[in-house]
Amino acid sequence: MMSANRWLAALAAAAVPAFHCRRADDGVAIVSRTPEFVGVMQALAGRLDERSLLERLTDQWPTSGADAPFTIAAAHDPPWQCALQPLDGDADDHLAILSLPAAWQEPNDAFFSIVENLPDVVTRFDREYRYRYANPPMARLTGIPHETRLGRTQYEVGTSDELAGAFQSTYQQVFDTGEPVELEFDYPGPSGLRHYLGRATPEFDHEGRVQTVLSVVRDITELKRLQHQLEQLAGTDPLTSLLNRRSFVARLDTELARVRRERGELSLLVLDLNNFKRINDRFGHAGGDQVLEAVGRILLSENDSHHIAARLGGDEFCVALVDTGEAAARKVAQRIDECVSNIMLDGAEPIGVSVSVGVAVADQQDTTALDLLARVDKLMYQVKFGSADETGSEGR
Repeated sequence: MMSANRWLAALAAAAVPAFHCRRADDGVAIVSRTPEFVGVMQALAGRLDERSLLERLTDQWPTSGADAPFTIAAAHDPPWQCALQPLDGDADDHLAILSLPAAWQEPNDAFFSIVENLPDVVTRFDREYRYRYANPPMARLTGIPHETRLGRTQYEVGTSDELAGAFQSTYQQVFDTGEPVELEFDYPGPSGLRHYLGRATPEFDHEGRVQTVLSVVRDITELKRLQHQLEQLAGTDPLTSLLNRRSFVARLDTELARVRRERGELSLLVLDLNNFKRINDRFGHAGGDQVLEAVGRILLSENDSHHIAARLGGDEFCVALVDTGEAAARKVAQRIDECVSNIMLDGAEPIGVSVSVGVAVADQQDTTALDLLARVDKLMYQVKFGSADETGSEGR
């Protein structure tokens, strides 16, 4: 004979409200149920629920002959019949099919029409982590027909061990606590790698125990992409696409900690355009913005994947050169100076803009990014006003 799980899977595929119940000394309890049965209970809330249904089954359960099919019914509000079939000849375990007049079935049909057509993936799991329901979007997510999952675990349907383990750990937490749990995860489906947010919610039996877990999973790939873009915008100078001051300071603190831990080198350049007001007066603010954009491109071209460039504000810029000593940092400063001096507007000859550069290597006195910035900023101003050598490096 078919097992209860397979019977329920077949009945769920046929959209039949049914459940597996077990008779014990303290009454009848539901072991598992089809989604259609849950829909009936939800649609008829206030008129019929699992507790009252089970109380009627307990009261009318035959004292003899329960090893053969039998029917229990109620005549009003709403009228219903429950046909029960013993499983594997066991007089205690039965498969029950709930039948209501057509007028009472309509709310349930409407409920499942909504669930079946949601863009979100809706699934239900029992305490053995087996699928009890999966709506059609599950097939779009995985490329596997959703009906084939019923009665099987995520391991059995081919979900990766890592992801299946994460899901089962989440469901177990819901079973243990009776509280909803959220989980974010990536899934490599037919349309590529997508990011999802799942919410697992407990479903209780008539005694208040968590019987099943209802999971609703939403594709938040685009939301994550927009969130990432907003984070980038929040940390980026909109004119030059360089990091802004706040983001740069955070990155510089991270690099300083790494240098202290690994005893590496970190050089810092602070740059300030000379007489930038004259550029704005001569070419207007649009021309000044073009010069700033050009400086941003120059700094980006000097960077490899480890170096960090930023616009600190106004016409002041900064470059952190990771794993770079003072001699190499001076060469970078010289190249930047030469490139800036060749900036042109509208294809004309160079406009004669120049830059003052302060250069220093991080040392033990630079406990924070702000300490190092303040020190190199001071060197830059010494260069700008002619009180230090042209490279702006200290200790000479």
